[in-house]
Amino acid sequence: MKSIPQYATALAGFILFLSGTVTSLAQDFEGKNISSVSIRYKGARTVDEARLRGHMSVKAGQKYSASRLDDDVRTLYESGLVDDIRFFAEEVGGGVKVIAEVSTRGKIVAVAFDGNIKFSDKKLASVTKLKAGGVMSDQAILDARRNILDHYRGYGYADVGVDHMIQPSAGAQGTSDLVFLIDEGARAEVRKIRFEGNHSIASHKLRNEMKTKQKGWFSFFTKSGRIDSAKLDEDIDRVLDYYRDRGYLRVKADIRRAPVDDERVDLVIAITEGNKYTVAAVGFGKMTVFKASDLASALTLTAGQAYSAKKMHNDIRTIRSYYGSRGYADAAVSPDIRNASATSVSITYRIVEGGRYRVGRVTIEGNDKTQDRVIRRELPLKPGDYLNSVEMETTKRRLRNMNYFNDVQVSGSPGNQKGYRDINILVNEKQTGSVSFGLGFSSVDSIVGYVTLEQTNFDITDWPSFTGAGQRFNAKVQYGNERQDISLNWTEPWFLGRRLALGTELFYRSALYYSSEYDQGQYGGAISLRKPLGKRGYIRAEYRIEDIEIDVDSDNIGVPPAQGGPSLFEQYDGDYIRSALSVNYVHDTRDSNQLPRKGHKVSVGIEYAGLGGDVDTPIYTLTGSQYWNLWGDSILSIEGNFYIADGDEDVEIFDKKALGGAHSLRGFENRDVGPRDPVSGEVVGGNTAAFFVLEYTFPLIERVRGAVFYDVGLCNADSWDFSSDLYHDAGLGLRLNLPFGPLAVDYAFPLESPDDEADNGGQFSFYLDYAF
Repeated sequence: MKSIPQYATALAGFILFLSGTVTSLAQDFEGKNISSVSIRYKGARTVDEARLRGHMSVKAGQKYSASRLDDDVRTLYESGLVDDIRFFAEEVGGGVKVIAEVSTRGKIVAVAFDGNIKFSDKKLASVTKLKAGGVMSDQAILDARRNILDHYRGYGYADVGVDHMIQPSAGAQGTSDLVFLIDEGARAEVRKIRFEGNHSIASHKLRNEMKTKQKGWFSFFTKSGRIDSAKLDEDIDRVLDYYRDRGYLRVKADIRRAPVDDERVDLVIAITEGNKYTVAAVGFGKMTVFKASDLASALTLTAGQAYSAKKMHNDIRTIRSYYGSRGYADAAVSPDIRNASATSVSITYRIVEGGRYRVGRVTIEGNDKTQDRVIRRELPLKPGDYLNSVEMETTKRRLRNMNYFNDVQVSGSPGNQKGYRDINILVNEKQTGSVSFGLGFSSVDSIVGYVTLEQTNFDITDWPSFTGAGQRFNAKVQYGNERQDISLNWTEPWFLGRRLALGTELFYRSALYYSSEYDQGQYGGAISLRKPLGKRGYIRAEYRIEDIEIDVDSDNIGVPPAQGGPSLFEQYDGDYIRSALSVNYVHDTRDSNQLPRKGHKVSVGIEYAGLGGDVDTPIYTLTGSQYWNLWGDSILSIEGNFYIADGDEDVEIFDKKALGGAHSLRGFENRDVGPRDPVSGEVVGGNTAAFFVLEYTFPLIERVRGAVFYDVGLCNADSWDFSSDLYHDAGLGLRLNLPFGPLAVDYAFPLESPDDEADNGGQFSFYLDYAF
């Protein structure tokens, strides 16, 4: 298969003929008018002329341009329509006649397979995603080969090989057959991963560094036990790095497969540890811009410590960042490691400082949909600033985090002025709009189906595409046994050209799971502003107005005193207009939103429902969580939550709090902890609530973590009342990261319950988010 660079080199100079004889050079035609463009076929005419012209930019009436023809050569080869293309030019009168001589690629009329035993031709044909009957590009064929490789490897055929050939078809002239040649190799799954020679580090710690896993009970969805040769090479590098980070500078490793039976092997990794090294001295080579003392204090690997490749590379990045953040973007650092003794090394950082630059032009390419201003407002560097390599990495990270692009490249190039560097940003846009259908199931909501329409790069003014302005739009409908929700959300993250997010929401909600004594429905809207405060914090203000309907079961209204007196729920029956303003401050240092291993999140908020309407209640909230990553990738977390509705007898039922269930006290039924109605015995809720959760999770197998937890909390009728006895529970759980969604399953049992009615024995709670 020819490569595009080879074609470009071969056709760098165009062959120019006049009546079959070379009479002029390319530059003799440059800038002259093109009188006509014709296509001449060599061999069978397998591709229509109109289709070829669709990939050509050169047209009659244009000025002749060798660079434009060169671009057309590349475009035609990339299209997969041609096997050869040459442009000829001849002078006609005062103009230029351009002729494209092409050998078009034959149509693939059949796709066949040779060497496949495990999978049928029909199955592999579906895997390739190719359809016979048309012209196929080289890229499409390569993608099909990759699909076949991935399919085989997914079933344990790690050594599979796939090639292809195109041969003339027995049918019409100009047609071909595409044949994939498959060498399946032997199927092998990993029974065990064994280490030899690892005297200093336990085998289970080394296995934890590897992506390749032993076959386990859940291998049908974790894919454990499968061998990928490329992944296995990376695993050996990870094992060696683990040793080097602990002082074993000269460590070596060899791997072999030990057959167990026809389809299973043990991976045996032989380790030669060598000596454990310490650092005798750390120094710097010749420096002219800064002093060694400016950098030494920032180093993490110093004399007297065990050698660590990870720390050394971190120090190299620190040195480069120190130079790069001060305009020396070309600074290069290389470590010179020499033996100081049999068990110690000295490290000297050799620095090539380079020159200091300012930012010249900033150019952006590839953004056909996303507006320039949406990208530029994320850039920390402006023309005239000192070029900062750290900020260039920040630029790349910010643009990738926008989730608008498949790829982002940020590079520097010499500017038009001495001492300046231009910044070039190349983006590859991806689809940002989606329509999804889903099904959720939990112990609280029962079954909920939903439809979501989302556009993360929305433009409310751009009809009909509505894309490109960096806004967010979301429309969602949920319908289930216990709830029905409809919501529309729109967010402008740069309101008034500042890093100030303006959000709006319209919603309708109907919930039946709050209590068996009443149903709650509400509709309304909200508008909010969110402003970042520092790198990890933000403040958010919101105004929300809604109509809330509380529909109390008619059997509880007007109960005669002889039968126990009226229910407490009766006083809450009716419609309410709730108009509220809230302010929240959030500080979040967690390393992940889904499975945080370290960091914290703290939120402090106040809400005042009393700006007109029928409700007059201040509400204060405080939530916090902290995470620690411990041995064996286990995680210890603690979470606290406080809620106070200040109003005593005036707090409406929808502003009261009840505990119990998957998101608070898991040893009790959902919303079954709190002050009760003396007539029905159902929980009404309290004005004060608080709970703490202590949880320890640990990996069991790939994608599955075990959990041990303890919950404690209270819920009291009066505002600011924390004096009551506490509810306690403890339990066990599983955290499963399944291919079709995350699943949490918990079983908890009460340890102590001040309210006998709340103690109903052990409780299962679970949550499944199933999207398709």
